[in-house]
Amino acid sequence: MARPVNELKEAIANLEQILDSGATTVSVDGNTTVFNLDEARKRLKELQDELRQAQNKSRRRPLFNSIDLS
Repeated sequence: MARPVNELKEAIANLEQILDSGATTVSVDGNTTVFNLDEARKRLKELQDELRQAQNKSRRRPLFNSIDLS
């Protein structure tokens, strides 16, 4: 069974916060956590895809990558 939409949004927000901070190591009360930002980006993409599926939305592709008018 798929996770609820609000749980997916919360997980996405948490990963975005980690990526936005750029911190790879965090120490709180003597406990140290090390983040692998590449794995966090992969997991973020997976969660965003799962959220799109839960909301019955398809992934949109850009119509144009670039236009050279010269």
